[in-house]
Amino acid sequence: MFITFENFKKLDEYQQFLSENPDTGTLRVQAFTAYGAIPIADTEIVITKDIGDYHVTFFQGKTDSSGIISNIQLPAPKTEKVASSETPPQYTLYDLAAINVDYETIKKYSVGMFGGVGIVLYIKMNPKIDLSGGNVNGN
Repeated sequence: MFITFENFKKLDEYQQFLSENPDTGTLRVQAFTAYGAIPIADTEIVITKDIGDYHVTFFQGKTDSSGIISNIQLPAPKTEKVASSETPPQYTLYDLAAINVDYETIKKYSVGMFGGVGIVLYIKMNPKIDLSGGNVNGN
């Protein structure tokens, strides 16, 4: 069942999720093409996670004129400093989709969020090519 994060907070399953993810991680997404030279504005970013029987949408928004969305706050486990590198830090995985009608298929990523940590995700978009005339993006 599809559900927004706000509605998910009203369910009993949220308390379990919150106990496992009491902290917050921050995500910045940057969509671009041409090896980073051209930012892609208006790329829709959708961040979801399957929790039990629910497909929870945690965030939905569009990139700005610089191809960026900053300061996306997502629940994450507390990151504790470990003396040994044998124990990896805990994280929560989210699914991220980047969608833009002028660019090839939906880009899908799995993003691991750590409590108190900022993550930057760079998304390379490839322009759609009109095979009937060889034009790029209808130009």
